[in-house]
Formats: sequence, C-alpha cells, structure tokens
Amino acid sequence: MLRSQRRTAALSKRIGAVALALVFATFGSGAAARSPGSPALVTPRASRVEPYRFFADRTVAVPLLVHAPEPQGLALHAQLVQLASGFAVPIGAALEVPLPTDASPSPGVEIELSIPLPAVKRETDFEVRFRSRRGGSGVWHTAGRIPLRVYPGDLLGPVRQWATSHPLRVKDDQGSLIEFLRQQQIPVVGGETEGFRHDRGVTLYAGARALRERALAPLRPGEAIVLFAERETETPRFLVERKGEGTAVTVEMRLLDRLAADPLAQKIFLELFEVLNNERQSMGGNDR
Repeated sequence: MLRSQRRTAALSKRIGAVALALVFATFGSGAAARSPGSPALVTPRASRVEPYRFFADRTVAVPLLVHAPEPQGLALHAQLVQLASGFAVPIGAALEVPLPTDASPSPGVEIELSIPLPAVKRETDFEVRFRSRRGGSGVWHTAGRIPLRVYPGDLLGPVRQWATSHPLRVKDDQGSLIEFLRQQQIPVVGGETEGFRHDRGVTLYAGARALRERALAPLRPGEAIVLFAERETETPRFLVERKGEGTAVTVEMRLLDRLAADPLAQKIFLELFEVLNNERQSMGGNDR
C-alpha cells in the first residue's frame, strides 16, 4: 500500500511574501509625501502596500491621482530614480506631467503617466519622484514618491530551459495556459500522461473540467501534477501531496489570468517548478 503524505506549503519560505503581495497589492496606503507649501500631492490611484510592478525595457503607464486644491496653472514634473545601496540614481531626464485642461478641484485628478523603463538583469527597485510649483516661476516643492519594482522580461527562462529536456503536458479547458506557454516559447508536449517512472515530466491541469477528470484518476508512482484551483483566498498557498514517488501540488490562489502581464505572477509560477524539483529531490530523485 502506497504511503500517502500530505502537507500544506501555506505561505512557505519559498512563496510566502511573493504570494501575499498578489493578494494585498491593492490594500493599505501608498507611500507619498510632500513638502510644506507644495501645491500638489501625487499618490497611486489605488492605495497599495506593494510597489507597482512592471517588466523592464519598455514604456509603461502608471495610474496616478493628483491631489491639488487649484490644479489650473500647476506645473508638475516627474523623475525616475533607481534605488540601490542607499543611493537614488536619476534615470533619464525629468518628465513634464500633463494634467487635463478641464481639471477642477476634487479629491484627486486621475491621470496615467507614461514612463520609459530601462533594461535590468534582476529585480530592481525604482521610484518616481514628483515636484510641483505654481505658475512658471517659484520654488519647486516635493510632491510625492511612487515606488516601482521592475523585473527582467524573461523571468520564465529557467522553465523554458527545463521544458527542453523534461516533458511538460497541459490539460487546459480554455487553452489560455497553453497559449501563454507558447508565447513564452516554453515547449508543451501532447500525448497521454503515462510512463512517468522513467519520464520525469510535469502535467498542469487548468479549468473545472480538467480538474474533475484528474480527480477520478489516482496519483501514479513517479507522477508529478499541478492543479490550478484559481480561486480567491485570504491565504494563498501550495498544497503538496505525496503518494509513494508521486507528487501533486494544488495552487490555491488566482494566478493564471495574471501571468501575461504581472511579473509577480510569473515569479510564483517559477517558484512552483522549484517546489516540484525540491519535492522530487527530497524523495531521492534528480530533476535538474
């Protein structure tokens, strides 16, 4: 009889902070400060605990709120700076922030600021620092800071490399996960999920029908599967189940619909494969 071991990797050391950020990114208050006498204050459009997250080497639109008692005649500039080792290094020239011509006093004027981001080799923190003044002369005042976190464009390179030598199978009701993997140039193979004692691949299941069909089949020795539950939860987690040499991981969080645009979602997807690899190594396998 196969010995079954089930444990919860709830906010584990590997995914805890990353998964929490997906849930709490839209709660809390953003970091913004202005100097006394400043005619404006710039804040994120939605209060956030986490910085805005973007992929590098592209122009992005940052949603903002401009709080100004008298927006008419307001001059507002933005400067992108890179944060490293206690230093703030300006990147590029300061940007003039355009305000709507019909802006009126209100709790906040909604704008989107286009900012060109540089290429980065690793996860890097930036800030957009704002300054404001009234009219064409006078003293510039600090008008807020907006944190950004910028990621390399090819976060899933390690998964692509892994999939060139290990079969990756996908059972996907809608086909959106398969399409995303293809856009990322991650190889996906067809065929039945059999022969896993010698075939150290992984099968991903997405969608209600795929999950129901998978639930009817027992976990085979040597098999590795991932079940995407795709539901909102207060505690994002990976549920890891072992049966003999088989491993099943259930992903309890909303993830798949964020993969295309959210670097943090891609980082969690990468962590998922690292969890699978660690599970197999702990059972005496080698999946590198």
